[in-house]
Amino acid sequence: MTDHFCGGCNRLRIMADGNLKVCLFDQGEVSLRDAMRGGASDDELMDVVGKAVGNKKAKHAGMSDLQNMENRSMIRIGG
Repeated sequence: MTDHFCGGCNRLRIMADGNLKVCLFDQGEVSLRDAMRGGASDDELMDVVGKAVGNKKAKHAGMSDLQNMENRSMIRIGG
């Protein structure tokens, strides 16, 4: 890809297992399920989501090495 739109991307994905994925090309996931089961308040959940979004990469997270990444396939993500 030649256009680095990642820094302005506003898409998030919450998967069936309760994990939040801020980028389909990044292996990183944050467990909202565990936070909710731990009794997190709405404000605490907002903080968890905010931190995850804040850690999002500015350019195609690992996309240049996509073939070697151990990332969930789209069928496992729910896409």
